[in-house]
Amino acid sequence: MGHHVMTKKTMIGRLTDGLQSMLTSLGERVASIRYASNKTDVQEKELLAMYKSSWIVQKYINKTAYDMLKLPRELSGDIGEELKTRIVDIERELDVYGIYRDALTWASLLGDSLIVAVTDCLDEMIGEPLNLQSENIVKFLVVRKGEYSPASQVISDIASPHFGHPQTYQLNIGTQQLKFHHTRCHRTKLGQHSIKDMPKFGTSDIQAPYEAIKIFDTTVVSTGDTIQEANVDVIFLPGLNNQIDAGQETQVVEYARVMKTTKSSTGLMLMDAGDGTMPSRYEQKNAQFAGLSEVITKMMNVLAGALDRPITILFGQSASGFASGEEDNKAYYETINGLQEARLRPMQDFVDQFILDKLTVQAEISYTYPSIYSVNEAQEANRFTQYATGFTTMVQAGFLPEDTALREMVARGVLTTVTEEDISSISGARNEQWSNQPEGYAGAQAGAAQVPQPANASAYAQQANGGVVS
Repeated sequence: MGHHVMTKKTMIGRLTDGLQSMLTSLGERVASIRYASNKTDVQEKELLAMYKSSWIVQKYINKTAYDMLKLPRELSGDIGEELKTRIVDIERELDVYGIYRDALTWASLLGDSLIVAVTDCLDEMIGEPLNLQSENIVKFLVVRKGEYSPASQVISDIASPHFGHPQTYQLNIGTQQLKFHHTRCHRTKLGQHSIKDMPKFGTSDIQAPYEAIKIFDTTVVSTGDTIQEANVDVIFLPGLNNQIDAGQETQVVEYARVMKTTKSSTGLMLMDAGDGTMPSRYEQKNAQFAGLSEVITKMMNVLAGALDRPITILFGQSASGFASGEEDNKAYYETINGLQEARLRPMQDFVDQFILDKLTVQAEISYTYPSIYSVNEAQEANRFTQYATGFTTMVQAGFLPEDTALREMVARGVLTTVTEEDISSISGARNEQWSNQPEGYAGAQAGAAQVPQPANASAYAQQANGGVVS
């Protein structure tokens, strides 16, 4: 009896242990997933093939670079229109925006690009530091990853802005190797890297979303194949295996070709009826497409998130549901502005030392990047009407002076050509108009404007709040 009880307890214990082990193993599947740090980056050859073959990759790379250069920068400071025109002419002659576009494109695709300044110095001086006092720019070159090699010797001066960077870059041009000093080059290296890894190449923008891009392209291709195979004709021919064994494959293929041709052109199908013991049969298999469109839509959303691009920008598809897509677009414009500051500005600062800085030695010049955000005329007109109505109500109610309302509309971008001088002149004309009024009339009007009637204050406030669009 005791032995029986012990055996039962042992079985229960083993069963419990087994259940725990099973549940533990099931629960540890996610915990067992690891992100491999030793996983190799996508190879350069495959990245180039993706850019050539995948429209998603090509559009992502090209549009990002294009939007960063969509509008020219805005110069400010002690600079006249004549000098601005001269700067633009020199930049056009040197095709600097083409240089920027190529450098941004190669950096985004391969993770690394190099702009090389070719000056009028002697050939043997290219390995020496740049001398802006005696050298003038001849042209700029853009070389991509694989066409140049960073030197293993790095700058060890910790006070240098180029600390940790390679001292020289070797360009591989045919069978020749040219070494350029780092001051003659501007390198765009993407990704986060430690100081010891500075000589190594950067990380492509395609590296992180690589798997998502492959899955999306595979899904689209598989869906297309499924649609092509939507209707499959299946014909059962008597003696087919015997014909193949007898070496009559050509006759079988010809028979199938004739059947396909007649069906395609006339809608008829010719087939051997067979005999009573082995009649020929014909069936058509129809594929089901339920849920395919939803799968592709979900994959589009995943890919848009992986590439950090709105679905309206990446696929040209309007937002669904109650979303207008406006917030997503604004976030995209902010992303572009951030990329301009991080990638484009260092390039332009490098080029400016050969053009802008030499033409404006005595002037303090700065520049900003205008937003590429644009609204259509209908939206702009509606926005102006809403602001104008709201501020007019507040001015008439005496809550705001007229010049303050104008400044608020200028600050919100509603009035784009009105200057501070215009506002001051309007305010001065208004004050002059009041001063020319009879004393009693002006005082009564001023009192009415400054102290609204208490009974109407609530109504005025409601009008003001209802008219202003924040």
